Amino acid sequence: MEFRILGPIEVDAQGRDVTPTAPKQRQVLALLLARANRRVSVPTLVAEIWDGEPPRTATTALQTYVASIRKTLAAAGGTTARSVAERRLVTDGNGYLLRLTEDEYDRPRFEHLVAEGRERLDGGVLDGAVEALGRALDLWRGAPFCNVQHGSQLAAHARVLNEHHLTACEVRIEALLLSRRFGEAVGACVALVEEHLYHENLHAQLMRALYASGRRAAALEVYQSLRRRMADDLGIAPSPSIRSLHGEMLQDQPDQRYLAAVGAVR
Repeated sequence: MEFRILGPIEVDAQGRDVTPTAPKQRQVLALLLARANRRVSVPTLVAEIWDGEPPRTATTALQTYVASIRKTLAAAGGTTARSVAERRLVTDGNGYLLRLTEDEYDRPRFEHLVAEGRERLDGGVLDGAVEALGRALDLWRGAPFCNVQHGSQLAAHARVLNEHHLTACEVRIEALLLSRRFGEAVGACVALVEEHLYHENLHAQLMRALYASGRRAAALEVYQSLRRRMADDLGIAPSPSIRSLHGEMLQDQPDQRYLAAVGAVR
């Protein structure tokens, strides 16, 4: 059985989607997946499901939802609900714990591949870094928990996962730049810049990729768009580092550290 949270939550049993369809059951399972192998207390689950306004029957209803999830997992795995309660979705004091091995769900695979990509990047194995990070990002199927109602807990977990995804994207782009795959770096940056309108490092990476591709005017326009947007929307100027990068590109005499970073030292 496979459990997936890097996108809509999914439970796959030999190619069959056995994800609970009832909204509150799905919400319970999502939070248990987000905190896999860690106890989630009953009060935490109740607060998540009913957004701080639980009915008097909330604890009983939660027990019913957990029992239904156990039955679903049991049927999918060809076992019994009792076995699932003893080995998979266990009661742990005043809470529940979903036991998963690292090869059963996608988050550990993603984290291992990102770590591998970073290690290869640090070791100068640039194409290997791009490949490992690409495989990590291929595990993503959309926004985390996008098929589940978010309470405060799931919203926080989704933000954390999205930050991990963005960081992996940035590291992969850096590997592309260092390996002189400038066109691919431009393509990887463009959509991210449109999504993260004030993210200065992404804009700097796009500027570097464009400049190294011989597209100086386009690189300068990326900066101008960022500057106008930050001034109009936030009332602030870009940071000194990206202003410095823009100034060097404007003079067509970039500091050697920027050129070296993209493999374009003259």
